[in-house]
Amino acid sequence: MTVNFLDTRVRIQHPCPFCDFSACFPDAEMVLWCNGSNEILQISAPDSSTLPKILKAARKSLCAREMVQDGRSALTVLRTCVCRQYRSVAVIADECDVWLIPPVMYNDGWETHRVLSKGKPSLQHFIAEVKTTGKIEILSHQPREHLDVIHDMSVIPIHLFGGLTARQVRALVRAFENGLLDIPAKVKMHGVARGEGVSRSTFGEHLRKAQLQLLRNSYPFLKLRDVGMKQE
Repeated sequence: MTVNFLDTRVRIQHPCPFCDFSACFPDAEMVLWCNGSNEILQISAPDSSTLPKILKAARKSLCAREMVQDGRSALTVLRTCVCRQYRSVAVIADECDVWLIPPVMYNDGWETHRVLSKGKPSLQHFIAEVKTTGKIEILSHQPREHLDVIHDMSVIPIHLFGGLTARQVRALVRAFENGLLDIPAKVKMHGVARGEGVSRSTFGEHLRKAQLQLLRNSYPFLKLRDVGMKQE
């Protein structure tokens, strides 16, 4: 039996600790994960010199503890989940029988959510209840027929692709699609480069820079996982 779902992305501005904190640093991007007992907040500052100021404010206003810092990005942890301490969007979602697909994105005092609902009545109820606490804007909306929607690209933090040029993205895609990154490689680099109309050295440079940038962007998460595995 096919089950139809509505997949909606909204951004919300309402009184909450994270929206208020984000409004104080409008140029920073923040991503939040909650496991019900504590919260992990990644903070990406516009530059490395601004990050210490944001972290100092996070420690003071959110009682956040810094876990990992690298360049202009840091992971912090809040020991206590605060979303149940007031009528948060998560609480409203539970009341209206809709689901929030993590993570939550924060920028310039707004939080962006991905909402999965079983039909228009529950979604409309959710929107109406959010409006009683603040502002809500619908960014995208489409029906879905399968639950594999949680595996698509929209659950990946936006910052993961930050700093990649179009040529670097193309190099990664072509290298993967042609089997250049397989072990052992299915093709030679000069063959993929020829198909792209560039020299082997140029294609290799784009590919290496793309791989390095992806590692830089994901380093805080890799470092966190590394520390966690050592403690297991």
